Amino acid sequence: MYKTTWTVLLIVSLSSCATDKNYRVEADYIFENVNVIAMNKPAVMNNMAVVIRKDKIVAIIDQSKAHKIKAINRVDGKGRYLMPGLADMHVHVRWSPQIMFNLFIAHGVTTVANMRMADGDGKINHLKLRDQIASNEITGPRYLVSGMHLEDGFPATITDVKSVLDDHKKKSIDFVKIHGDLDPDIYNAVVVGAKQRGLKVIGHAQHNQPLKSSLTLDSLEHMEEILYIARDTAFASNNQESFLSAYRANVNRLFDSNYRKKVVNDIAASDIYIDPTLIVYKMVGEWASDEHLAAMRDNPELQYLPADVRDYWLSPATNPYQEAGFPITKTEVDKNLAILFLLTKELYDAGVPLMTGTDTFGTLIPGLSLHQELQLFVEAGLTPFQALKCSTVNVAAYLGETGIAGVIQVGARADIILLDKNPLVDIDNSQSVSGVYTHERWFSQSELATFLNAARQFP
Repeated sequence: MYKTTWTVLLIVSLSSCATDKNYRVEADYIFENVNVIAMNKPAVMNNMAVVIRKDKIVAIIDQSKAHKIKAINRVDGKGRYLMPGLADMHVHVRWSPQIMFNLFIAHGVTTVANMRMADGDGKINHLKLRDQIASNEITGPRYLVSGMHLEDGFPATITDVKSVLDDHKKKSIDFVKIHGDLDPDIYNAVVVGAKQRGLKVIGHAQHNQPLKSSLTLDSLEHMEEILYIARDTAFASNNQESFLSAYRANVNRLFDSNYRKKVVNDIAASDIYIDPTLIVYKMVGEWASDEHLAAMRDNPELQYLPADVRDYWLSPATNPYQEAGFPITKTEVDKNLAILFLLTKELYDAGVPLMTGTDTFGTLIPGLSLHQELQLFVEAGLTPFQALKCSTVNVAAYLGETGIAGVIQVGARADIILLDKNPLVDIDNSQSVSGVYTHERWFSQSELATFLNAARQFP
């Protein structure tokens, strides 16, 4: 009954201009014999066909009616699973942008958000890359960009805040990124001024202020940041030992379920989104461990990294987490990760919208790390559907695109991926990507393999 009702509703837009004899729907692509995971419900619509014109889904019909669609390109899904493309909302494009973009697409990631404008990210022109992808001049996922990092001393004055925000608006930069602690007056001016200009403010917590101050952000980047902010006090300090002592005391408080519930309730009462980036925090422990770092040298996945990047991160002499005196051990990271898992589940259950991001640096592989993040969401207690929702529906809502992105439905943007296996049964199946449609182009399994091969051969 559900399937029949769904099909009737979705073909109603076609019925006014078509009959069984003369079906006048023209399409660029039709994906036939697919099982559709629309992501608006934890269900699969079996034996369907999805019709695309340019960058829009124009029909979702029962496979029995697919022969009536006139399409330039017909793709036989052969019983595979069609779902919205995934999003990595926290990346750093630091080396060969084209290779990184290819890796994202090859792993079914069709939206990424870069978290720094230039400088430390190799002086890459991210705005130009965004425009080139949007115009199909180069291949890539949808590309969103944040501006220069705002941190202690920048902006220096309220007048500077206005200038920085005006520049963001003029250049249509997608996010204002707060990276460090700001003077409280500067911070408030950034948040208020950005909202007045229709800009989203994202970033790290303000460690020199109580939790409620950081909850005025549109998105808190890294669940880890909750370890460094308290409900009632500020404990930022330029003295490392003092800060470490305060943060460790805060972690111990977070193990208290009563205190943690208050934190969760505070966050749930705000409008903030949280991008947990659990995978990169887990990797801090791996990178800091001599044993685990050595074991990475045998990881075949690292072949997708350029040799210089791989060598830098695998060498104890250059890996920054191997520096003498680095204060965090794998044991401490694992302990804290248990808290982050609890927070992930409790915040989700409290209705706090989570997104998926990975930070994509170090030995993390662009695209693949997103699937590792999904695995950690499930390990924290979310169902596969709930984890995937964080990478599709929630991202669309955050970007003000509910119903037109992150779902498979008529009128939605055609960012879709074809999977060999059902990810609702096992989240590991999200990695079984055999095709991607984005920016009005279909990338077959053989083309995705070409992307992976190019990454392996990159110097």
